[in-house]
Amino acid sequence: MSRKLRTLFALVALLAVAPAFANILTSATATANCQGYSLSVHAIDLTIGDTFTIDYSFQVTCGSSSQSISGKITFTASASTATETASGTFPSGTFSGNGGDCDVTGTAKLTSSGSTVAININGRGAGAATPLSCPAFVCTIGPSGTAIAGAPVSWNRFSASSSDVVWVNAHIGTPSGVPTNAVTTVEFTGVTLKVNGTSYSLPNGTLRFDPSAPAVPSTTFNSTTGWTTTVNPHDLSDEIFFDGQAVPVNSNLVGGGQATLSFTTQSSDNNLDFKWQWSAAVYTYWPGNNAAEILPYHHSDHAGTPENPQVKQSLIQGPRGGGGSNFTGSWSGTGKGACPGAT
Repeated sequence: MSRKLRTLFALVALLAVAPAFANILTSATATANCQGYSLSVHAIDLTIGDTFTIDYSFQVTCGSSSQSISGKITFTASASTATETASGTFPSGTFSGNGGDCDVTGTAKLTSSGSTVAININGRGAGAATPLSCPAFVCTIGPSGTAIAGAPVSWNRFSASSSDVVWVNAHIGTPSGVPTNAVTTVEFTGVTLKVNGTSYSLPNGTLRFDPSAPAVPSTTFNSTTGWTTTVNPHDLSDEIFFDGQAVPVNSNLVGGGQATLSFTTQSSDNNLDFKWQWSAAVYTYWPGNNAAEILPYHHSDHAGTPENPQVKQSLIQGPRGGGGSNFTGSWSGTGKGACPGAT
C-alpha cells in the first residue's frame, strides 16, 4: 500500500471517530429599556427530542458599580433549529449608580455544548455596550401643576395646505434648584396639544443637566425616545427647548379657536422649580425634526427655532402670529412647575 493511500485511510478513520459539531448558538438579540428586556436566541444542529438549557445574563455597569441579571430558557428540540425567547424586568435599583447612566452587555450560553454568543442589544451589534439612561425620579408634577395660568391661548385662523405643518414648540426659562455638581434629568411625558377639544400627541422631551457637558446646549430627536436636550448647569439660558412636533395641517387647526398644551413632569432632583411657555408657527417645508436643526437655547433666535435655512425661508403666518422672523410663534402665558423641595 502506498504512503499516500495509507494517509488517506488514516484521515478517513480520523473523520469517522471525530465528533460532529452540534448544538450551536448562532445569535442572540434583545431589546432593553429601563424597565426590562426581551430576548431571542437562535440555535442550530440540535439533537431532536433532547432537552436543552440556555443560560443568559445581562451585565449592567453604572460608573464604578456593576451587577448581573441572569435567567434560563429550557426547551425540548422539536427540530434541528430553534428560536427561543424570554423576557423579564430589571430589579429595582439596577440603574441606581452614576445618575442612572449605564451600559448594558449580555451573553447567552447553551449549557450542553458550551456554545456561547454575545447578545446584540437594541441593534448596536453583538457584544457592543448599549447605553441606557434610567434616572431615579423623586418628583412628579401632574398636568394640573404645569398648566398655563388662566384661560387657554388664542389660536388664530390661518391659511395653509395639508402639506404644511404647524411647528408646536415649548421651552422652560432658567430653572432653579438644579445642582451644579451632579446630573439631573427632567422628563416631560404625555405632552398633548388640544385645539378646540381635539388632541394631538407630541413626543416625550428630556432635559439633561450635566456638569460635564459642553457650555453650548445641544438637542437631538429619536423617534422612539423623543427629544433630548443636554445643558451644562453652569451655563443656563433664559430659554431651554424641551419639546416640539411638526403637526400636519388639517381643517381643525386652520379654523381658529382655543388651544392648550399639557404634560407630566418627572425630575431626578426634588428641588426643581421652573417656568415654561409654548407657541406654534406654520412651515411649508419640514425635512424632519433633526434635519430642521432646532435651536435648543436662546441665542439671537428664540429656543425652538428651526435653524435650517430652507425651513426658515418657508415660514408663513400661523396660529400664534408669525411670518417674518417670528420663527416660533408668539409665546403663550407663563406656566409653572415646582417639586416639593423647591424654595
